[in-house]
Amino acid sequence: MSQRKAYRANARRDGRWWLVEVPELDTVGQARNTAEVEEVAREVIALWLDVEPDAFDVAVTFEIPENAREAWEESRRREATARTESEAAAQLARRAVATLRADGLTYRDAGAVLGLSAQRVQQLAASGATRANNPS
Repeated sequence: MSQRKAYRANARRDGRWWLVEVPELDTVGQARNTAEVEEVAREVIALWLDVEPDAFDVAVTFEIPENAREAWEESRRREATARTESEAAAQLARRAVATLRADGLTYRDAGAVLGLSAQRVQQLAASGATRANNPS
């Protein structure tokens, strides 16, 4: 089975339009919006090569201003850090509940000293027990 040829298309804003460049073929097209970019890339490639638009694969890369790209990448890093910190905080909360429960406190009493409802303490205790029985 032969592998389909894949082309890379780069899209960037040019006024109100998206300029769609296919570097391998040194050709360009224009799209009105991001939804049209892949279709335009396929049409340009198909016309250039005289083949059907579905005879190849296209990978589209959108170019955005450097400051927007940097802000987006920083937001992704911070989100990953926050997710890690949130998981660590949840683990510590489960540990605190487990310690209080092991010391004989009821769900209600543990909730009172932690500033939580008895139901939330019970949820934390249950999720801690589930994690202890099924470590990932």
